[in-house]
Amino acid sequence: MHARRSATHLLLATCLTAARLVSAGGDLALDMEGLLLPRQSSSSPSLFNLQAFTGALGGFSASAISQSPDPERPFEVDGDTFTDYQSAVNRACDNQKNECARAANANRDAVDFAVSDCDRQNNECKDAGNGAAFTRFPTSSDAEFDFFCDE
Repeated sequence: MHARRSATHLLLATCLTAARLVSAGGDLALDMEGLLLPRQSSSSPSLFNLQAFTGALGGFSASAISQSPDPERPFEVDGDTFTDYQSAVNRACDNQKNECARAANANRDAVDFAVSDCDRQNNECKDAGNGAAFTRFPTSSDAEFDFFCDE
């Protein structure tokens, strides 16, 4: 009974917060955890980065995988768009590998890593993408404030 009452209070608080935001002229979307938050405008950059890999050999991190404005090619990496998540992961990881390898080749005496280390990191990056928990962007409908979650 206590858990049901807590869940009801949480739902009520969320609805009241959402109602205040909407009455103030805001718009809503669902985030990755299912919580309500203001939706970004269509002209602002994506708030979500689906890049799962955090390694940065030589200080070169994998590019962000953000949402493009094109619904047919929703994944964007360094200005290039892709139709599917895995292609975006591959590009982001390959871009990271290329930067790492350039640095390893150009500064062989100054860096403590080799191109083979960059290759290993590239495989780790792609493995992280294959096992990523989030591979899609949250979606919602704004028609009359109806929201649909794609599970």
